[in-house]
Amino acid sequence: MKIRNIFLSSEGDSSLPLVSFCEENGISILRKSCISFKRVAFDLPSEWDVVFFSSPRSFDFFLSKGIDWKPGQELACIGNETRKHIESAGFQVSFTGENAGNPEEIAALFKEWLGTRIALFPQSTQSNKSIEKVLSPQQRIPLYSYQTIEIPVHLKEEFSVYVFTSPSNYDSFNMENIIPEESVVISWGEMTRQRIVNQGGKSDYVLKTATYSELLEILQEINV
Repeated sequence: MKIRNIFLSSEGDSSLPLVSFCEENGISILRKSCISFKRVAFDLPSEWDVVFFSSPRSFDFFLSKGIDWKPGQELACIGNETRKHIESAGFQVSFTGENAGNPEEIAALFKEWLGTRIALFPQSTQSNKSIEKVLSPQQRIPLYSYQTIEIPVHLKEEFSVYVFTSPSNYDSFNMENIIPEESVVISWGEMTRQRIVNQGGKSDYVLKTATYSELLEILQEINV
């Protein structure tokens, strides 16, 4: 199919490679997040060894607290996009999931890497807890640091390709919009795919590494 236009449920700078791809191929794009975020006040636990970040956003909200780091505490994250964001702030990441789109796989690897240490999980109040649920209650500390707020928006335009970057973005989008049967739907990871399918929708592609480079490869394959 020849891609006419693309909807992406994100407005972040990390999507700029996609914007360039669209300009080069004469494709129009709408980058529109269907959710927003609000900081939640939290107290930092005194005892933990590793902090695991599921997204760049979870890192930003955690860091905004002003952290007094202790010797030996390490950082871990879901995948390369989050790692790049953390490292750009001057921090070193000790564990990075290879296939960010498959949280079950990452959870198993993280559990093995963590050993007997205690992990802290800064997260949204709507978190799926995909990684922490494989750990014992004694090893995991959920830390609600922000709230996800749905912002449903009705779109008059229909798109050749819809890219949903999170389950929450799809939930909000689905409140006001219907995806044409002939359109291609791309899910940012397995959790997003499951949410779409569970609500009766379809997911034609799933990003395994959850990176924009992988997304561009799929779009190049489609755009023929």
